[in-house]
Amino acid sequence: MQESNLGRIGWRGWLMAWWLCALLCGGGARAEPLVLDTLGATQPRGAQVQVLEDAGGSWTLAQVQAAARAGAWQPLTSDQPSFGYSRSAFWLKVALLNRHPTQAAWQFGVLYPLLDEVDLYVVDAQGRVRQHHATGDQRRFDTRPIPHPHFYVDVPLRTGEAGAVYVRLRSQGSLQAPLVVTTPTARLELARQEFGWMGLYGGALLAMLLYNLMLFLSLRDRSHLYYVGYLTVFGVAQLTLNGMAFQYLWPTHPDWGNWALPVCMSAAGLLLSLFTRDFLGLRTHAPGADRVMQALQGLFLLIMPVMWLGHYAPAVTMGTVLTVVAPVVLLGITAVMLRRGHHQARYFLAAFGGLLIGLIAASLSMFDLVKPNWLTAYGLQIGSVLEFVLLSLALAHRLKLAQESHVQLQAAHAAELEARVLARTQDLDKALGELTAANGRLQELSQRDALTSLHNRQFLAERMPEIWGMAVRWKQPLAMLMIDIDHFKQVNDQHGHAAGDEALKAVAEVILRIMRRPGDHAMRYGGEEFLVVLPQTHAAGAMHIAERIRQEVAALTVTHGGQLIPLTVSIGVACATPGPRTAMALMLQLADRLLYQAKAEGRNRCVLQPHALSQLRPPEPASSEQT
Repeated sequence: MQESNLGRIGWRGWLMAWWLCALLCGGGARAEPLVLDTLGATQPRGAQVQVLEDAGGSWTLAQVQAAARAGAWQPLTSDQPSFGYSRSAFWLKVALLNRHPTQAAWQFGVLYPLLDEVDLYVVDAQGRVRQHHATGDQRRFDTRPIPHPHFYVDVPLRTGEAGAVYVRLRSQGSLQAPLVVTTPTARLELARQEFGWMGLYGGALLAMLLYNLMLFLSLRDRSHLYYVGYLTVFGVAQLTLNGMAFQYLWPTHPDWGNWALPVCMSAAGLLLSLFTRDFLGLRTHAPGADRVMQALQGLFLLIMPVMWLGHYAPAVTMGTVLTVVAPVVLLGITAVMLRRGHHQARYFLAAFGGLLIGLIAASLSMFDLVKPNWLTAYGLQIGSVLEFVLLSLALAHRLKLAQESHVQLQAAHAAELEARVLARTQDLDKALGELTAANGRLQELSQRDALTSLHNRQFLAERMPEIWGMAVRWKQPLAMLMIDIDHFKQVNDQHGHAAGDEALKAVAEVILRIMRRPGDHAMRYGGEEFLVVLPQTHAAGAMHIAERIRQEVAALTVTHGGQLIPLTVSIGVACATPGPRTAMALMLQLADRLLYQAKAEGRNRCVLQPHALSQLRPPEPASSEQT
């Protein structure tokens, strides 16, 4: 009996010793359980999360459980798991203990949708597997136990019950895995908030996209087209980053998710570079900066062949680096353009400054250089919204400047056109004036006798009706002097026609010298006959002028060929106040008769009509036989 008791004690002692040894050996790796005693979301932190790196990526759950007993697990040294870029697989273990009196339904989540392989194991307190779900963005979306962009699994725990969740992670991209333990109700509330914020973000992006698309369709400006393309691929990239693209766009094509992110990085960088070059006019205003942007475009395009060759991690790494480098380059270029007086660059400076902060925070988190926080989680969205708004304002400002420039150009063009029309009008007025003057001169020449410079019979036909009409209208007297050079035929016969021309010019000069009033007119009526019309002149005044002409002609000394040519004139003076029924031809006839009376009475004399003009009768019309 004693031996039996000793044997029993010895066996129990050996068992206790082994347990103590295992406890001591693995004590450094024992997980501090996450106590679930409050409703809502709880994030496992520090020692509550155990980490094991599987460099070959081939370990099974049984092997990692054995490794836990061997003390290979290490506690997490940060608040959230983040391992940067690595080829290794990483195992996470979170021990759970439900102390809540009523809540038995819990959910465990990995809040990073870009993980290629996510294996979720739910085990009980004895290490038995209750659930296993192999999912990730390299597996179909329907492999997820709960349809959500992130990776959630149900963990049923009764009050006082313990359990654990093992997570195996492997990805060609950034390995970061924020963890959460929550209730279904809290998860739905969190999803509602996340989707609400994403809806606001997507709405802002869509509004900017549609606004600039409408501007492009109306203006056909390439800058708007580049910006619309940039917004489109940036939006797809954001949907890919938050897992919604996989859930709603290609749930059965997981490979597209791997292609989407680097392709969107490449396309976004390329389109943003094209937009910047076109908007700032770098080719014209800054050729050196334009060449830098062309080189940056080439680097973004290089992401494509790297991806096509199957090097996903280098492609994403290259895209991540370039998405940080590009805003830095753009900031430098916009600063240079701003210093050169390109005021629209200030929008770029503010836009890329805000975007750069978000990109740097997200990129540093992806490379595990900073721990995940709210800035790394939402900085890119905040910075991109600021960028969208500011770049849209830049486009709107440029449109405003273009409209103002167009208005100014139109005003300048209108002013130039008005000046040209005015100048043309002035030229036309000048030409018209010159033409009128020329016509006047031609008309004047056509109404003047070329030899004597007196008016001719054409003037009599064109102007005399007007002069006669004025006398009739105003009941004013009118005088006509019919003048003829005496013995003019003898002058031509004895001295030649040249002497006759000299005689005509001499008599014409006398007539013009005596006629001082502007309204008086002198005409060469026939060969050696002259007609003088004197408006507003009574018989005495007309006779006085006629006598002066006769006397001064008689006093002329006209010589030709050394011979003196005596000249005299005979003048018939007709004067009357014409009435409405009086014909001008009667007065001309009367003056002509008086002229011949003066010649009949001996020449070199003036004869005035002895009776009134109204007593005259018009001449009888010539019969056809006389004609």
